[in-house]
Amino acid sequence: MKRTIFIVSLIASALILSINVKAQNKLRITGFMEYLNNTWIPSSTYQSYGFTDWQNQSTIYNRINLWWTPVNNLEFHAGMRNNFTFGPLVAQYNNFFKVANIGTYADLVTYDDGYLDLTWFISGDNSNVLYTNLDRLNMKWTSNKFELTIGRQRINWGTNLVWNPNDIFNAFNYFDFNYIERPGSDAILLEYYTGDFSSIQLAGKLNYRQELIDSISFEKKLSLTAAALYKFNRWSYDFQFFGGMMQTDITAGLGWSGNIAGAGFTGEASWFKDIDNFDDTTGIVIASISANYIFKNQIMASLSFIYNSNGSTGDAYANAGGTLGSLSTLFSSSLNVKNLSPSRFDIFGQLSYPATPLVNVSLSAMLNPYDKSAYIGPSANFSLTDNISLMLVGQLFFGETLTEFGDYGQMYFLDLKWNF
Repeated sequence: MKRTIFIVSLIASALILSINVKAQNKLRITGFMEYLNNTWIPSSTYQSYGFTDWQNQSTIYNRINLWWTPVNNLEFHAGMRNNFTFGPLVAQYNNFFKVANIGTYADLVTYDDGYLDLTWFISGDNSNVLYTNLDRLNMKWTSNKFELTIGRQRINWGTNLVWNPNDIFNAFNYFDFNYIERPGSDAILLEYYTGDFSSIQLAGKLNYRQELIDSISFEKKLSLTAAALYKFNRWSYDFQFFGGMMQTDITAGLGWSGNIAGAGFTGEASWFKDIDNFDDTTGIVIASISANYIFKNQIMASLSFIYNSNGSTGDAYANAGGTLGSLSTLFSSSLNVKNLSPSRFDIFGQLSYPATPLVNVSLSAMLNPYDKSAYIGPSANFSLTDNISLMLVGQLFFGETLTEFGDYGQMYFLDLKWNF
């Protein structure tokens, strides 16, 4: 019954959206339908866990975004993600998780750590799972220089492309490339504009975190993240400073965005110190710097670095959850900002080029200089029509067992998307 209602709702939504229904400009609706196929060639690490052959799974995504403005200074926003994942790889994951005693694939992909559980399992068996998620559900009220947003939203304090140490509310996983909207959180955000290029933001969110009780058991605990941020512009640079708390840590940070000799130059750094052990530790510093430049031939080059004072200078996952620690990266659409990288230092580079007005190609790479593991990511995006695109993506991981990138193997994706 649930599956029937779900399918009927998708068909009805597509019909409504296809004729572009609007209520006197007070209602705005967008969305997309997307097919993503993933072929995984496991490394020798996962072959020992039963992933002996090439693995394959497919996902059909549907997203619906809705904005309703009943009066000029009040807006309601909802964003829904519907996902149907199927294929032999789902069954392989379930078998692996059963042996590891960590639930099922459906348990992992439907886990919602928000104050409100807005992710619902609809149906599934050993080889498929159908679920839906509201990652945006908020109300925004504006009055002169004030903006107040309440509900599930994205609070974006980061400035960099890959790693965002300032994103204490909504850290994201770079490898989750097709989740372009990025996750939201249950929060309240108040912003007061002190000038044309300056503002003060006060934000707080509630979510649940998993706290380790013993070597195998976790307890779900309610956590608060709250901070104040000041943004301003000086010398053609945007600067920001913030301070507050993130779950069990006192935190403070800074960020900037500007350019040097025509090249974009951004950076951000955050400091964290455990409240319960405030006198016993010096804290953790996470910092990232990025630069990008567009050449005359339209090639865009990007370079980024991340520093984690608590990161490993050996094999990145040797003391960070082992194989299961590295596997979690495959499924997490969001990360804790303190765990953006398990390494002390990582390097990222990317080249992208519009080969034609309808074709864009890129090549990205990451390197862990300590454990010598690396990632290479080629991609090509084809604009087939005004609202249909095809993307081919490779995620190639190299390195020894328990290094940062060494355990995954190679993944190849085909992504077909229709925007409406």
